[in-house]
Amino acid sequence: MLVVEEFSRIGLVFESLSLLGVECVFGCDDERLLPLPRATECAALRYYQLKHEQAAVHAADGYARATGKPGVVLVTTAAGVTNAITGMATAYSDSVPVVMIAGTLLPSNPLPKEAIQELDISGVTMPITKYACKIYAPNQSDFSKTLQTALSIADEGRPGPVLVEVTVEPEGVKQASSEKLINNSNSRHTRTIAARPLIEKSLELAKKLIETARKPVLFIGGGVIAANAAAVLREIAEKAHIPVVSSLLGIGAMDAGNPLFLGMLGMHGTFAANKAVHHCDLLISIGVRFSDRVTGKISGFSPKSKKIHVDIDPAEINKVIPVDLPIVCDAKEFLDTIKGVLDYHKIRDNSEAWTNEAVEWKRTVPRFEKYNSILSPQSVIQLLNEYTDKDTIVVTDVGQHQIWTAHHYNFSRPRTLITSGGLGTMGYGLPAAIGAAGAYPGKSVICVSGDGSFQMNLQELMTAVKYQLPIKIAILNNGYLGMVRQWQELFYQGRYSEVKVCSPNFAQLADAYGAMGLSAHTDEEAQHVMNNAFNCTGPVVMEFDVVEEENVYPMVPPNHNNHQTILSR
Repeated sequence: MLVVEEFSRIGLVFESLSLLGVECVFGCDDERLLPLPRATECAALRYYQLKHEQAAVHAADGYARATGKPGVVLVTTAAGVTNAITGMATAYSDSVPVVMIAGTLLPSNPLPKEAIQELDISGVTMPITKYACKIYAPNQSDFSKTLQTALSIADEGRPGPVLVEVTVEPEGVKQASSEKLINNSNSRHTRTIAARPLIEKSLELAKKLIETARKPVLFIGGGVIAANAAAVLREIAEKAHIPVVSSLLGIGAMDAGNPLFLGMLGMHGTFAANKAVHHCDLLISIGVRFSDRVTGKISGFSPKSKKIHVDIDPAEINKVIPVDLPIVCDAKEFLDTIKGVLDYHKIRDNSEAWTNEAVEWKRTVPRFEKYNSILSPQSVIQLLNEYTDKDTIVVTDVGQHQIWTAHHYNFSRPRTLITSGGLGTMGYGLPAAIGAAGAYPGKSVICVSGDGSFQMNLQELMTAVKYQLPIKIAILNNGYLGMVRQWQELFYQGRYSEVKVCSPNFAQLADAYGAMGLSAHTDEEAQHVMNNAFNCTGPVVMEFDVVEEENVYPMVPPNHNNHQTILSR
């Protein structure tokens, strides 16, 4: 009888999710979820069981970034909730819609004082959730309404993670109505609805500024991709012939091969992007938050420009960089509206010379050159680009390989680069790639990692093998925590401390997990490895033994202005 009741409760969760259009759920099972396979089968959901709760949340995050739909993750123990914190913080930092269902999913309550009840789940997650609610012993109606609210809130306005805590009703407490359950919540973000007359007035001012600017630049961030505004952005940039730069999370909104796209802005931004923003007279910033990695020294950030900032979240406007025209608005709504009112001939007449100059900076700036016969990380990324198509999803961990990928892989479509930006979470790559592969079964997914990052969540190789996900994992093995080593070399006179990484033989490790493992030390071997890897249908680990002390360039030194760029060693 107990198993039937347990199936009923867990089946309720998955049936409710299925009815709301959820296709994938990620989790980390324990003995509490024994009937779960039967429940997912009945609900026609794809369920992916990972080995660690942090990885399960990263997988839901990767699913959300790849699809634009909320990712759903299931966590059932107190330790599971605390393990999931890093994943929730990652999603919160990058405004990713994730719904975490946490708590007791069994109807029986043999341990009234068990840890899951003693842990203040909503209190622990409050700083890193957009919204949180608690529901007691739910029925179908209660749970469906609560989940519908959670999924809507995670996705609307500025996206973010939402917590749904399922708990056993305290003894002696009368069951509350579903409305009270939904309203018994912590909401740190309310929906922003800007007054229409105010938006119209702002649009008139924006139109005037754009049409009269001599040196305009479009600065785009992850908000453009989140709002599904990439297509209209490209149309405006082409018609107006305005140079475009992006944040790390904005990569893919513009085709990397478009001459108007100058590349990424900031500490590891391109020479052309940083120079253009430094010298422009109008910076049109859309869906960005002006992180410290973008601005450099704040007092010297784009010093000669008037600034327009469009963002769905009013809290981001004037938070870091003072702006001349704040516009609280969805990125797509802003771009759709202004597209039809701009005088494109006037814009081009005023700024054509500037645009040609900025495009020339991109064309003539010194580029990566190989100085020896040793396999270089840049060459590996360029080779990956040759073996894939425009629809391939590329997921990265955090470190030097992340920036090399941003610079040397030609992203041409939105939602094809998935990476941890704000929190910089090492160990994000493999589980997020599992989420992206779960979103699009059979689609090509690449995970680019480093020898340090990969070891943070390497246990999820077993997950990729279990589900035979076609993920190709490229590990750039340079024997160091590369980005930290680079800082110690450049700014601490080469005094290395705790940056040497001890690693296993990753190819042999892959074999032990049941995946294909390959390794390369030269360019010729790298080509051979990729030929074999991309002809394999299952997961493959490719270990590339690259130059040990290769640095990421360009680089702006800390506390410097963005135009003070170091281009090479």
